[in-house]
Amino acid sequence: MVAIIGLIMFAVSSYLALSKKMHLMVPFVVVPVIAGMLCGFSLPEVLNFAAQGVQGTFNSVLLCIFAVLYFSVLSETGMFDILVNKLVGITKGNIFIVMIVTVIVAFIGHLDGAYNTTYLIAIPALAPLYRKLNLDRRCLVLLVSLAAAPMTAMAWGQPAKMTVYDETIDPVVMASSLYPIVAIMLAAALLVAVGFGFYYSKKNAVELAQLRQSFNDNPNPKVDFSNNPNARPKLFWVNFALFIFSLLCFMFMTTVKTYVLFMVFSCAALLINYHTQAEQSQIVRKHSAVMLAPAILFLGIGVMVGVLNGTGMVTAMVDAVLSIVPTSMARWTHVLYAILILPLEIFIPYQAFQSMNPLLLGIGAGVGLSSYQILTCQCIQYLNPCSPLVAAANLACELAEVDIIKQVKFSVVFCLAFNTLGILLCVLLGLA
Repeated sequence: MVAIIGLIMFAVSSYLALSKKMHLMVPFVVVPVIAGMLCGFSLPEVLNFAAQGVQGTFNSVLLCIFAVLYFSVLSETGMFDILVNKLVGITKGNIFIVMIVTVIVAFIGHLDGAYNTTYLIAIPALAPLYRKLNLDRRCLVLLVSLAAAPMTAMAWGQPAKMTVYDETIDPVVMASSLYPIVAIMLAAALLVAVGFGFYYSKKNAVELAQLRQSFNDNPNPKVDFSNNPNARPKLFWVNFALFIFSLLCFMFMTTVKTYVLFMVFSCAALLINYHTQAEQSQIVRKHSAVMLAPAILFLGIGVMVGVLNGTGMVTAMVDAVLSIVPTSMARWTHVLYAILILPLEIFIPYQAFQSMNPLLLGIGAGVGLSSYQILTCQCIQYLNPCSPLVAAANLACELAEVDIIKQVKFSVVFCLAFNTLGILLCVLLGLA
């Protein structure tokens, strides 16, 4: 019964979210609370589940608020306009270079295994370039996601999290076994980038021709800041140095909460560029709505995830799916499980499904499989950045200024195909 209620809850929440008849937070909060009560829990119990889920979002909420503030301040100074102007000058309208650079920047930026950091590094720097070239920014978010996902296979990423299920697992061993798959998936992302390059080279042929001609007429165009009194072009190199230093801190100061770093760098950017309290307050007020909008949504997501876990709906639904797997397929249970849950991961963060790993390990041990074979195919996840319930996906869309639902519709086929390919490669290479 709990599984049925859970499925109905997803259907209703998804319909309300996709229909755009209300703010996304409403179906993420109201529908799960009602579903939790229908599962037999009292209202106080369901609200406590929700509170536990909300507590897990605080880091993402704070990160979002101060990350948006930091990049908004740098954007106000005109640093990104000058940077993009230089990048456009380098590409000279070459779509293929733009697409390939997007993949490479995201791949390197995801070395720390955190999507939030990757999006914050890649999207603010590249989104203005996509606008300049009249490219769909949904393509930007997708390419960044496809390039970043394989890097979750690093030893400090997903393999390290798998050690909680079996203390004999060495994350370095698991990660090293996945390197061939990482290389193949990166190559696949580059192929998609080239494919988009061919598409936009034809679709935007007129705009690109005009852009190339503009470079022939004026090879060193300057950015016009006449309509931006907050611009500080003379401080470009100071701001750029701060930007590069901050990226290094985000990637390598892993013992410090990232939102604290953003708080510090936001204050530093304000102090460097705006020297009065009135100027600083004006900048903060100007971007306060953008800072708070995704934060409110993240809290709503926390409610749904908390109710899902607290009521046991996720476990019940997965049990129902596994119950239809024939006994003769026990050897492939973990592979079938990894594939079957892919559509659900569009609406549920993949972490919610990991509660079933002990069961999968037990089934695998019974047929002579190692823990590595059971868990490896879960190390590379593409649906995580494709889910409207994932905070990082919402952050990416906020940074790129695209609608999260439109982004999911645009990305879902690619992400499903890539995730399925990753699982099948694990099987073909004998890793699963």
